Amino acid sequence: MTEIGEIYRDLRLGKHVTLKDASNGIVSLAFLSRFERGLYDISFNHLLELLDRINVQLSEFEYMYNQKNEMTTDLLPTFQRAFQSGDTITLKNHLLIWQRQSGDFAQLQVIQLKMMLTILGQPLVSKQEINTLEAHFNTITNWTFFELYLYGHSLQFFDKKMAVNLFKELFKKGIFYNNFRSDSFSMLFYIHNNLILYLIDQHDLANAHIILKSLTHYFQHNERDYYHTARLFNLQGLVTYLSGDHLVGLKLLRRANVITYLCNHQSGFIENEQRYLAQFLTTDELASIFGFSNLTIL
Repeated sequence: MTEIGEIYRDLRLGKHVTLKDASNGIVSLAFLSRFERGLYDISFNHLLELLDRINVQLSEFEYMYNQKNEMTTDLLPTFQRAFQSGDTITLKNHLLIWQRQSGDFAQLQVIQLKMMLTILGQPLVSKQEINTLEAHFNTITNWTFFELYLYGHSLQFFDKKMAVNLFKELFKKGIFYNNFRSDSFSMLFYIHNNLILYLIDQHDLANAHIILKSLTHYFQHNERDYYHTARLFNLQGLVTYLSGDHLVGLKLLRRANVITYLCNHQSGFIENEQRYLAQFLTTDELASIFGFSNLTIL
């Protein structure tokens, strides 16, 4: 994957701006050199200043980032697509590749793939590996896209306090992710979704409400599609129902599933939703939110 520092270097050289002139008054020359080589992360504000120094707009930089990475193997979305589709064969193939490599990054990739496979019913990740993961999150000072994905798959393996504290830390970086990954909205939505469901399983509705409020606010300021809209209604409905307002909760849950049904989503998705909600709702309530006999797909 092409790093943002590498893209900045290409733009700087194309403008015939030296490292000294680009870094002057913003960061040290040594820092900028290491950033361009992918050795250092950088704050969003400093990146904006550096782009301004070479007269490049953020939108131009984002476009180049996306173009560059279409030509490289960006494994994070590849992992995510395989995980969401339950493709354990692809995940195991990637796992074998990464197990042959050395270094901290390879070790974290192995743990991430093992967590995905464990969630999909093939328990591979060990307690020691989760401890390694916790140590990584406790020591890093700058989150990158890799940590964003890693955290999203780690939630159910951490205790509640760590899961919530890490969420607060990553969301401080939200604006950075929003501007530099075409899939950042889906991933941040996925993280909200997983944390809310995790807190529900922990019977912590107070924190579930807080994260849901954050998700609702985030959702209002980003592009929407039917899938994310349906998921948001689903989460709002479940939290509302479990908080005691069954009538409103059931209406929101039905709205979510009607959207999914009318958009002709895969039947397995609705079946999974029904199985999950069965642990909270009565048989009659399930029938009321999944009854589609009076609806027609044209």
